Amino acid sequence: MPEFDLVIRGGTVVDGTGIPRVRADVGIKDGRVAMISGRISSGGAKELDASGCIVAPGAIDLHTHYDAQLNWDPYASLSGWFGVTSLTVGQCGFGFAPTRPDDRDLNMRMMNRIEAIPLESMRQGMRWDWETFPEYMDSLDKQGLGVNVGCLVPFSPLRGYVLGMIPARERTSVTEDELNQMKQILHDAMKAGAFGISADKNLEDRPEDGSWLPSHVASREEFLALSQVLSQFGVGHLGWTIGISDDRAGQRDMLAEMVRMSGRPLHVVLGDDEGYNWLEQVQAEGLPVLAQLGPVPTISEFKLSEYNLFDYMPHWVQPLVGSKEERIAKLSEEGVRVGMKQDVLDRPHPRTDWTRLQVVEVAHDRNLKYEGLSIADIAEAEGKHPLDAMLDIALDEDLETEFAHPSNNRGDDVTAERLKSPYVHISVSDGGAHTRFLVNSVWPVYFLGHWVRDRELMSLEQAHNKMSALPAWFSDMKNRGTLRIGDFADIMVYNMDELGFQYDKPQFATDFPGGERRLIQKPTGMRYILVNGTVTFEDNECTGALPGKLLRSYDQVG
Repeated sequence: MPEFDLVIRGGTVVDGTGIPRVRADVGIKDGRVAMISGRISSGGAKELDASGCIVAPGAIDLHTHYDAQLNWDPYASLSGWFGVTSLTVGQCGFGFAPTRPDDRDLNMRMMNRIEAIPLESMRQGMRWDWETFPEYMDSLDKQGLGVNVGCLVPFSPLRGYVLGMIPARERTSVTEDELNQMKQILHDAMKAGAFGISADKNLEDRPEDGSWLPSHVASREEFLALSQVLSQFGVGHLGWTIGISDDRAGQRDMLAEMVRMSGRPLHVVLGDDEGYNWLEQVQAEGLPVLAQLGPVPTISEFKLSEYNLFDYMPHWVQPLVGSKEERIAKLSEEGVRVGMKQDVLDRPHPRTDWTRLQVVEVAHDRNLKYEGLSIADIAEAEGKHPLDAMLDIALDEDLETEFAHPSNNRGDDVTAERLKSPYVHISVSDGGAHTRFLVNSVWPVYFLGHWVRDRELMSLEQAHNKMSALPAWFSDMKNRGTLRIGDFADIMVYNMDELGFQYDKPQFATDFPGGERRLIQKPTGMRYILVNGTVTFEDNECTGALPGKLLRSYDQVG
């Protein structure tokens, strides 16, 4: 019998701990790192040539929405293509468990609206062989996985399971009995191995009818009571999205109390600059709080026939709810634009910065003159209000005009400072969501290529610590995120000089159930990706192996 199952030969090892890199071979046995040494005798084991390459821990992504996609794509692409070897689902309080059979379609429609996951793909691709949260975890465990998956309990379906999904969107309080049921569901989920709980108060996240989410209307009492449940387990974390909210300060106060009561870490999408000042304050108090910050510039390309990310503006919600035909009818109603224009003034955001919102592609040749122009330029040329210019073009093309806008005004310098902060984690992609608008799942390659190689923002050792070890520590993924003896062999092998993207811009593929299209991108320079010691991708070619594991938090203790 060979001493090792596999030897990665001749690479430069950056082990994720932050210590200096070393030229060494890596021996793997039974899915774990068994030896790191300058020269390892393979003894008949399979070998991978890593000459000229970096050998580093696989990236860990703590903010994804692959809850549906994993049913038909065990590699969680795009993430699994770009070096992510472990991830969590159930973020932002969204997901599919627990869900009663009568609420399945409603939950899929909610995820279609908020996370822009194709509805027909979910209807065709999801097994629905579960109702409770432990049953959902068991379903993932049995199916076979190409990445490691940890599950957070999403608040909105939890509340909906107890109250019913529609009442859960409307009621602002619960009875003592109902609260006890919610606490029991979380307790049972944690006992089954969940990694914590997540919720969302972001105003741009609305269900399919444009109403409120259960997490929008839920009381402070509910969140604090569920935090107390977490305190019983000594494992897991809180995930929260403040985003675009009217009561950010109140949320921040409640979140600090939730951390104190649960004793568990929090990671949060802050939503404003003031949030970073608060982050320093709670860190000074000794509270384990991290901000989530994606390192990829977020540019959304969208059509008004299906887009939802203007939902933070109250007068935009209903005109952009429903089918394309319903949207056309509502956007054509007299007077509808008055409130929409006022919202732009009342709630300024990069998405309605008319100088940056552009026409990318038109549907009719008669409108080719608009391609590549900003809405501000078109409005000035035609003597119109920018909103009128935008909607006139879109309605002329049955809402099939493709627009693009940025999602923030930070700029590279501000982003760079925040990326370096020890209180910021970058393992956030929204992977599995917004599949026709965004490809932020490319973040491991973009971070290493743009921020580390080209901008020299930090050392490679620091980068891999931030990409892997930090999220592994935060989420309690034991023996992952680093390459030390005994750690699970979740590994990316790449050529730093060749890191980049295959396509100049993301391309549409029709590889979802029902032939639904999604944007994809592929990396260059990524030689091998290994999950638990088994190669899943070699030069972007899938091996067909399914070595991933359904991670359970109780296995991560001790």
